[in-house]
Amino acid sequence: MEGATGRQRLGKSSLQELYIPLPPFPEQRAIAHILQTVQVAKEKIEGVIQAAKELKKSFLKYLFSYGPVPVEYAEKVPLKKTEVGLIPEEWQVVRLGEVAEVIMGQSPPGSTYNQAGIGTPFLQGKAEFGNIFPSNIKYTVKPKKIAPEKSVLISVRAPVGDINIANIPYCIGMGLASLSMKIGDNIFLFYLLCHKKNDIEKEGTGSTFKAINKDKIISFPIPLPPLHIQQRIADILSTVDERIESAENQKHTLETLFKTLLSLLMSGIIRLSWSHD
Repeated sequence: MEGATGRQRLGKSSLQELYIPLPPFPEQRAIAHILQTVQVAKEKIEGVIQAAKELKKSFLKYLFSYGPVPVEYAEKVPLKKTEVGLIPEEWQVVRLGEVAEVIMGQSPPGSTYNQAGIGTPFLQGKAEFGNIFPSNIKYTVKPKKIAPEKSVLISVRAPVGDINIANIPYCIGMGLASLSMKIGDNIFLFYLLCHKKNDIEKEGTGSTFKAINKDKIISFPIPLPPLHIQQRIADILSTVDERIESAENQKHTLETLFKTLLSLLMSGIIRLSWSHD
């Protein structure tokens, strides 16, 4: 390696002296064909994922503007002006605290944490969030605040507004709050808050690190349709997310397959036969 510390580079002479495994040319072509086939399949799946995510964005905007009605009937939906914008006439505008129980997180002492699976699964903040469900790596034997299973988790400190769903009960730290509908659908609330993420983020205060307190959360206005409409909206968006998850699982499988094939084929552990024609 040549160059100053931190800026090293591989010199031409070193590169020329580098030994590489070199199978017969027909086998090189066979290896390249197999790896390229997997790579092309992965790129196609990435296109499916991107299209599904764009579809979800469109659905979020449409469903929270008109409700779960066919597109051809959207113009016939009676709308009313409210502080949260135009919404269907039969919907209400309520404060989040009126319809949801809010639990603000409280971090246990650091001495109570472990990664051995002892105690209650612990989430400190957004860092453990996934696309929909979090993945904890820490546990605590002295939980302070518990987010119930199926409650909506919201990041309340740097950053503000990211959303997940508690797939199991979690102890939540200062970076999170949990929301559970008193009468209503938690999955609907999850998607609604995803849709309102930018508005929630604007409620954050602080010069260095933005944060949102309980008063801001409980006073946050939201549109609220009847329960059967909440459930229908939740079902539609859940179906889209299931398709996204399925495609992402396929992508992960193809990535693993590519890495495995690359290692086996380039090391010669697996040899390919080829036609001599």
